[in-house]
Amino acid sequence: MYKLFWAEGTASFAPHAVLEEAGVAYELAVVDFAAGEQRSPAYLAVNPLGKVPALVLPDGGVLTEAAAICLFLGERLQLTHLVPALDDPLRGRFLQDLFYLSTTLQEAYKRVYYPRRFSSDPADAPRIQARAREALMECWQAVERHLAAEGPFHLGDRFSLLDLYTTMLATWFTPQDELFGACPGVAACHREVAQRPAVARCLSRQRQVSVGTS
Repeated sequence: MYKLFWAEGTASFAPHAVLEEAGVAYELAVVDFAAGEQRSPAYLAVNPLGKVPALVLPDGGVLTEAAAICLFLGERLQLTHLVPALDDPLRGRFLQDLFYLSTTLQEAYKRVYYPRRFSSDPADAPRIQARAREALMECWQAVERHLAAEGPFHLGDRFSLLDLYTTMLATWFTPQDELFGACPGVAACHREVAQRPAVARCLSRQRQVSVGTS
């Protein structure tokens, strides 16, 4: 059985959704960030970085990094409806967009939520956060242009892991109406994804995080 270490409002949403889509047996282990459980010796023995998600495999191995976990599960479980096969013509586009979402768009949130990490002067935080929100929206606009032209999903009419990942990142944006108002293609993709039973179950455990917390 797989065991996913999870916390609400984090990147553990995407691997959770993949497991639900796969219909495989798994255990969801909640990590209480408010109580500091991510820094406990027990959890650091699983993931020394003290972050979620972390996936314990049936053979006892451990994987970290949300996109890597999702890609691994998609290929290990042969979820070709989520991850195009190696010989699929859309494989290249899929990898390009997955890396953009996980390394560019996902990373852009850090300066919004944790501006104090990016200056030794606390007074800089409001300015860092304001510019970071602008940069984040610029990143989202690239996704919007693609979905508006070729949607409703990243691969046209074909739902994939990319759309799960997009929904996860959209739940992090506050207020969400601002994002969806500026990016109707993203909003349409999110609505389609949210209607999937597996995703709905995951969203029921997810909450929006507030800008500036932690």
